[in-house]
Amino acid sequence: MAGWQYLSVTDETPNDLWMEIAALLEPLDIRALQTTCRALNQALYRKAVWAVALRQVCREHSLFLPTFPIDKMDTRQLFQAAMGPYRFKSLIDGTGSFAGHAEDAPALSPARGPFALHNVPVLAGPGASYLVPGGRFFLTFDCKVLALWDFGLVGNVTHVSGPQPRRMAHVDFPPGAFTGYESGHSFMEVFMCQDSLRVVVSGGSGRVR
Repeated sequence: MAGWQYLSVTDETPNDLWMEIAALLEPLDIRALQTTCRALNQALYRKAVWAVALRQVCREHSLFLPTFPIDKMDTRQLFQAAMGPYRFKSLIDGTGSFAGHAEDAPALSPARGPFALHNVPVLAGPGASYLVPGGRFFLTFDCKVLALWDFGLVGNVTHVSGPQPRRMAHVDFPPGAFTGYESGHSFMEVFMCQDSLRVVVSGGSGRVR
């Protein structure tokens, strides 16, 4: 008992146990533990810890898990992805104002202008689009083609002009299959099912899954 007050929690607790503790915490709490001392920072700044944290974030925020290639991501990428929702909330809370809800509040201009996605069709006419939660995958439907686009890993900026989308899959429909769209009866509905997507388009001469 005399030596209890000198017992080091970080030295006496195995790293495996710290990883089990981290698995029960939210990313903000893991980060708080990391900042307490160098030993905990080294013990918790591991790929295995932040891979579990990112999976929990995806479940909590209903994000599409395949958005993140967890097995191929390094610790820094996993950490940034897991902390993303919290950084966004902190940004909104830090810059938000009740004055913005006033009727005479001035209109705000975006910090950055829009950039053109030259490979993705602009759906100015009949059609629909859907950004899958997670921000990586994008679905477009223009009554002729249903296409799935990949914008790449979120936060991995490799092109200054913006993301370069890649069409991963598409379904072509015969002419006239969606003649009912002009009357407002066609639509696209997307359902996430673990690591897959189910897309339903309807309103024409039939329905396709």
